[in-house]
Amino acid sequence: MRAGTARIDITPQPAAGVFMTGYTNTHDKPSTGAHDPLFARVLVLDDHHTRVALVALDLIGLNPGRLPAMARALGIHGLLLAASHTHGGPMVIDLAEPYGEDRSWPEGTPYLSWVEDRISAGITQALAALQPVHLSVGRGAVDLSFNRRLVKTDGSVEMIWGQNRERRHAYGPVDPEVGVIRIDGEGGNPVALLGNYACHPVVLGAENQQLTADFPGYTCAYLEDRFPGALALFLQGACGDLDPYVDVQNDFGPARAQGEVLGREVELVARAMGPYPAGAEQALEPEPRLELIHLSRECRRYFDPQARCRLEYSVLRLGEKLALLNLPGEPFVGLQLDLKQRSPLPHTFLVGYTNGYAGYFPTLQANREGGYGANSGGTLHVEAEAGEGMVEEALRVLQQPR
Repeated sequence: MRAGTARIDITPQPAAGVFMTGYTNTHDKPSTGAHDPLFARVLVLDDHHTRVALVALDLIGLNPGRLPAMARALGIHGLLLAASHTHGGPMVIDLAEPYGEDRSWPEGTPYLSWVEDRISAGITQALAALQPVHLSVGRGAVDLSFNRRLVKTDGSVEMIWGQNRERRHAYGPVDPEVGVIRIDGEGGNPVALLGNYACHPVVLGAENQQLTADFPGYTCAYLEDRFPGALALFLQGACGDLDPYVDVQNDFGPARAQGEVLGREVELVARAMGPYPAGAEQALEPEPRLELIHLSRECRRYFDPQARCRLEYSVLRLGEKLALLNLPGEPFVGLQLDLKQRSPLPHTFLVGYTNGYAGYFPTLQANREGGYGANSGGTLHVEAEAGEGMVEEALRVLQQPR
C-alpha cells in the first residue's frame, strides 16, 4: 500500500463579500472576511491495482461536478469528496435541490470552478508524494453531540438547537464513538490521521459573517500541530440530527474548545496504537486490498412523490477489517448505529456529505415522529425510506465474500 497527501487552501480570494450558506440559500449574506482558513485535505491511497483519492473539505457540501473526469485524467480510479458540512463556508451548493450547485459568483470566474481546479492540483501533489505506508484503525469516544430532536412524552417533537448548552435534556440517539485511522510511513511516523465523528458543525450560528471551518477546522489544526508532517482529515459522520452542546452562537471560543476536545481524543487513540505493528489487533494486513463499490438508488421526491431522484453512493473497503459507507447528504445517527451494529467488519464507519448533497436521510422512526429533517424542512428532498435502503444495500455488499 502507498499513500500520498496534500493540503490545499481553498479560502476564497478575496474573502470579504463572499456569499455564505448554511443558514440561508440566497445571496443575502456576504462574508466580512475569513476567521480561519478553509482547506481541501487530499489523501491518495494506492494498492498497486486501484487508486482512490479521498478529499476532506471545509465546505457545506460539494457535488462531483467536473472532478471525476479530472481525477480520471490523473490516473485516479475512485474519488470521494467528503465535506465537513461547516455552516460558515462559501455557497457552493443549492440546498433547495438535490445535487444543486451554485456557480453564479463571482461572475465570469466562479469560485466553484476554482475550487475544482484547486482540488485537482491537490490530487496531483498527493500523487507525487506517494510512499509505502501501513494502516491501523482504532476507536475512542467523546461527549460533544446531543440529539436536537427532543421527543416529548406526548409524542410531539421539539427542535432544541441552541437550548442544550447546560446539558439539561436527555439524549435521543447519539454516537459518541470516534473512529481513527492512522497511516504510517516506513519510519513509523504518521503520514495521515483520519477522524470520523458525528456532529453538526454549527458552533457558529446565523449571525456569524466570517468564513470558518467551525470545530472540525480546530480539530485538524490541533492534530497537525501535535503530529508534525502528518495530514489530519475530518470525516463527518451521520450528524443529521446531532448538534454540539454549544451551538448556533457567535463566539469562536467554543468552536476551538470543542474541536480540540475531539482532537485530543484522536491523538490519544493514535498514540495508543503507536507505530504500525504487523499482526497487532488494530493493524490492517500489510497489503490491504482497496475496493470502491459504486451504488445507486432511484428514489421518490419527499414532497412530490411523482418526481424522482437518483442517489449515488459508495462503499470503500480497505482490506478485511475496515470499510467506509459514503452517503451524499445528511444521514440521521440511527443509520450509523444500525450500520455499525450489523456490519460483518470490525470497523465500519459512515461518512456523510460525500460526493454531493441530496438533503436529509432520516430513519423511518424519526420520520414517523416528525421534526426538522425528519418530515419537514426545505432540505428534505427524498423519500424517507432512502437512508435505511442505502444502509441495507451497503450491508449486503459487505457480507459478500471477496
